[in-house]
Formats: sequence, structure tokens, C-alpha cells
Amino acid sequence: MKQLPILIITILIIGALSVMAKSRSGSNPAEDTRKADYIYLEALRAKSQGKNDAAYSLLQRARELNSDDKDIGVELSLFLLRLSQTDSTLIEESMALLRDYNEANPSDLYYGGRYAMINEQLLNRDEAIRTWERLHTYYPEHLEITYRYANALGQGGSDADRAKAIAVYDSVEVAEGKSIPISTKKIQLYFARQDTASILSEVDRLRESSPKNVDFQVFSGDIYAMFGQNDKAKAFYDKACEIDPSSGLAYYSRAQFYNSMGDSAAFNREVFQALQQKSLDVETKLAILRSYIQEMYNDSTQLPRVGKLFDVLIDQHPHEHDIHALYSRYLIVTQDYAKAAEQTERALDLDPADEEGWEMLTSLYLQENKLDEAKAAIKRSFRYYPENGRQYLVLGSIHDQQGEREKAPKEYERALELTDSTDTKTISRIYGAMGDNLYARQLLDSAFTAYQKALLYDPENYLALNNCAYYLACEGRDLDNALSMVETAIKAEPDNPTTLDTYAWVLFKRKDYAKAREIIDKTLDLTDERSEEILEHAGDIHFMDGDPDGALEFWKEALQLAPDNELLERKVKHKTYFFK
Repeated sequence: MKQLPILIITILIIGALSVMAKSRSGSNPAEDTRKADYIYLEALRAKSQGKNDAAYSLLQRARELNSDDKDIGVELSLFLLRLSQTDSTLIEESMALLRDYNEANPSDLYYGGRYAMINEQLLNRDEAIRTWERLHTYYPEHLEITYRYANALGQGGSDADRAKAIAVYDSVEVAEGKSIPISTKKIQLYFARQDTASILSEVDRLRESSPKNVDFQVFSGDIYAMFGQNDKAKAFYDKACEIDPSSGLAYYSRAQFYNSMGDSAAFNREVFQALQQKSLDVETKLAILRSYIQEMYNDSTQLPRVGKLFDVLIDQHPHEHDIHALYSRYLIVTQDYAKAAEQTERALDLDPADEEGWEMLTSLYLQENKLDEAKAAIKRSFRYYPENGRQYLVLGSIHDQQGEREKAPKEYERALELTDSTDTKTISRIYGAMGDNLYARQLLDSAFTAYQKALLYDPENYLALNNCAYYLACEGRDLDNALSMVETAIKAEPDNPTTLDTYAWVLFKRKDYAKAREIIDKTLDLTDERSEEILEHAGDIHFMDGDPDGALEFWKEALQLAPDNELLERKVKHKTYFFK
């Protein structure tokens, strides 16, 4: 084996010792910087791919290798902020990194603005102001920064800070001209100082900068009215209307002024004038009308005026869907369902892509007992919304009401298919309707199974509770359960005549005649329209409770409503109760 020369061995040993010494004494700063840069770039790549956990770990390692790199620090600070929540240590560490970056890069608009806004959130007001001021110095033309700086000065500061904020807004006005938003900002600052004179002076300067500006005149009227100077306020509103007689804003502002003064006649007059201005856009007119309706709703004598206003708007804008839609909703509130249906039809002609409108039209026709029209509306709605399960449910119930019992189940099944499984209340309604249909078809076991499903999905389906209880009573089945169900419904709707009638009938079937009589009498007191069914029940209950004369009177009244009812006819003829 050959041996290396002694000199070479010595050199190798010295080199090895040198490497060992380096590994013992620490890493190479230049090499660490290169590693940190590489890891930092990998962190950015991971962040761009949505791998935030990996990015955070890489940034931590890069920061360990090069704690002087401000770019690494600021990226790490963003992760620390997300993690911090209420951890004050992490928040302080994050803010320190952000501050270091901003001190090294004072003109960085993005991170500077971020640092300032976070300081505002943390209520570090002085630091926020210092940062905004510095950015404002770098970017005096950047109005968002200017506004941020002025806002920071004006928020909870001293009068000196407010004065500086006003000066900043003044500088914006020099470049941009007077405007209501800037004057509003300054007025808020004057208001904080309780400086009424400066507020009114600011309004005067705004108005004088452009005497023909209607908005400035109206704004002046609003401010002067706020301070109770009503004569001057009215003069400004009048001036606005004089400058532009077609300005809906001017008329409506004057209308609101009259309303605040309690002058209802002038208020009505001005609203009419405002809405008659063709220059005013439809959206503003609708906003005015909504406000007017709210003002007038409690005064029934004013309702015809609202109708006239809608007539004016429809005459001006006959093809605006939203006007007809709003009118229909107003008519519903006033219970003019026929006219509401007419307006809803017009709205849907203009924009049939209104699912709520189709459901409303259906309900309006049902309210008017126009079953064929309701059915037709539903079928038309399916052209645009073929998967509306609620409409299939209503269509099935219409078939039931019209005696088309065999057609209804298909619609109920389709409604179930289309209804979201989480919409338990609608599913319950569907099963309840199925129960009604099955009972009417004398499929009793299936009917009560459907009711059970309805109540499983929604134990507070009071219609299903009532109907199931009533039919159980009619069949003399499970009267304890029937009583429990109707009592649950009664607790929720104690004055509902239909539920009370069911309650009385269940009690009757349980032979609790005295209690049944008490409840049926209460039912009759609460019922405006005495139906054949309730009257017959009242007669049966009174008879069994020892009042045959009272029973006869109820049966006679019921027979007048249903002259073809043979059982009623027998009861009247023989003056006695007959078991079916």
C-alpha cells in the first residue's frame, strides 16, 4: 500500500481541522443568507399554491437563517396575525415585524396602509396617524390616503388634531373643489367641537362655491333645519326648486321639511310634485314612494292618495316591473287582493323571471277563491321555474279543493321529489296534504300514516295536528292521541275557530259533553261565518248535553246552509240526534 507524503497528510489534517472548527463555531453568514433567500422563495411558492402550513414553516426557517431580511419578516407577520386571534404575544411579534419593514420601506403603500389600519383596529391611534401622515407625504395625490389620514386625525383626538384634519380636507378642496362629502366630514369635526358657527359657515361656503347647484341648496336647507333655523331652511329648499323646477330631490326634501313641521297638506303636495318630475330616476321615485307609504299607512284617509301616486308613476313608466310589483304589495297590505293580482300579472308580463311573483299571484287567486286562475298561474310559472316544489304542492291542493282527488297525489309526489331534504316544514306540509287527500278517498290507514310522517318532520304542523285529530275523532279511533294532538294545537292557536271546533268534537266523541259545549260555544263566538259543519256540531253537542231546544235551532240554521244534507233533515224533522 502506498503512503501519502508527510506534507500532503499535514495539509489534509489542517483542512479537516479547519472544517471541524467552522462547524463548531457556527454557520457561514453568506451561505445562510443564500439559504434563507431560497427558502423564502419556496415559501412564496407554497403560499401561491394555497399550502399555508408549509409556507408558514418555511418562513419561520428563513427567518431563523436571516433575521435581518425585512421581506421575510413582513411575510411572516401576516401569518402571525392570522394565528394570533387574542394572543397578545403573537400580535406584538407580528406588529414588530410589520413596523421594522415599514421603517425600512416607508414608501411601500400596500404594507404601510396595512400597518396603519391594523394599528387603528388595535387602537394604537398615534402610530396609525404617524404612518398615514408619512404615506400622505409620499403620495399627496392619492386621495384615499389623504382621507385615511384626515379620518385618523379626527377620530377621538384633541381639538388640535381636528384642526389638522380640517386643514387636510381643505387641501383636498383646493385640488378637487367643494363637495358635499368633504363638507360633511368637516361639519362632523365642527360638531364634535360644538362649533355651530363654523358648521353654518362651512355650509355657506359650499353653497356660494356654486350658487346654481341644487344639491348644495338642499344640503344647506337640511343643515339649517337641523339647527332649527326653519325660515332660512325653507328659503334654501325654495331656491332649489326655483333653480330646477324638475328636480324631484328638491321637491321631496322640501316635502320632508314640511312633514317635520307637521304640515301634512304641504307634505302631500310636495311628494306629488316630486314624483311627477320626469327627470327623477325610477329607483329614486320608488324610494320616495316607499317612504311616503310608511308615513301614510296608519292614516286610512290618505290611502286613496297613495293609489293616485301609483297611477301617476304607472302612467309615466308603464313598463317598469318594480313599480307594478311594489303596487301589488301595497294592495295586499290594504287587502285589495283582486287589484293586487292584476298588478302582479302586469309585473310578471314585464319580467317573468320573478319566482316570488308567481307564488304571490297564485296565493292572490286562491285568496279570491279563483281556483282555475290559480291553477293556470302555476302552470305558467312552470315555464320559468319547473322545479318549484311549493307550486306543485299548491297545485295538488287545488285539485283536492275542486274534487279532483285522483289528480292530486301525482303533484304531491312531485313536490316531495323537488323539495330539499333539509326543508322539513315544507315536507311536513306535503305529507299533511297527502293525509287529507287519502282520508277523503277513504284510504284511512294510509291517511293516518301520512299524518304521522307530517308530524315527524314538523311536530309544530298545527294544521296536520288538527286534521289528524279531527279525523281520528270522526272514526272513533285513538281518542286519547286525538285529544293530545288537538290540545297541542290549541296551545299554539287558542282562538282559532277551526281548531276549537276540532277540540269540541274530540271531547264530544269522548262523551265529555259539558266541556265540549263550553268549547263549541266559544267557537261560535269567535266565528264570523257560521259554517254548516260547526252548526251541526253545535246542535249535536247541545243535544247530548241536555239542551234539545238549542240543538234544534242549530240544526235548522245548518240545514238552511246545506238543504241537501239528509242527516240534518232527519235531525230537524224528528228533533233528535241520530248516530251515523
